[in-house]
Amino acid sequence: MKKILLTFFCASILFSCNTDTHEYEKNLDHYKRLIKDINIYFIDSTQDTLAISDYYTENFIFYSYPVGHKKGIETNKSDYIRNLKQMKQMNMSINIGHSIYLPGIDKDSYKLDGSVRVYYGATLSIDTSNVEFSGYQTVDFIDGKILAIWEWADYGGVSNQLNKLMK
Repeated sequence: MKKILLTFFCASILFSCNTDTHEYEKNLDHYKRLIKDINIYFIDSTQDTLAISDYYTENFIFYSYPVGHKKGIETNKSDYIRNLKQMKQMNMSINIGHSIYLPGIDKDSYKLDGSVRVYYGATLSIDTSNVEFSGYQTVDFIDGKILAIWEWADYGGVSNQLNKLMK
């Protein structure tokens, strides 16, 4: 009887871990496809359409933390996508390159929750001026779509470097 209970207990733990890992892997693939589409949009000068809306939930929020905003700034889905389009119209581009992905955890239970943590390196360009920077994101999902992104990066430093290069 003890062997049966132990086997059942171990199997249920393995099954729950596998489910959590599967959710993370599915969400990670979703996120990687998004980044690929954003990179292609900026690299391909003939591409005028940024068709990324379906990656996000309707109530998606992007949280950023620039200097002077310790509680952060919230940007809704339409403004977030519009900002990316405006960057391209201003002859700016971003290329998200090197990335390290890790599974995220629920803040209360500390169990895997399907979210994705990302350490990344990117290059922001205006004309021929380039600034490399690093950032960190946590990405939450619901029903296979991105619900929210929290991002920490040195926006002020990037802006200062671009201003120096443009002089």
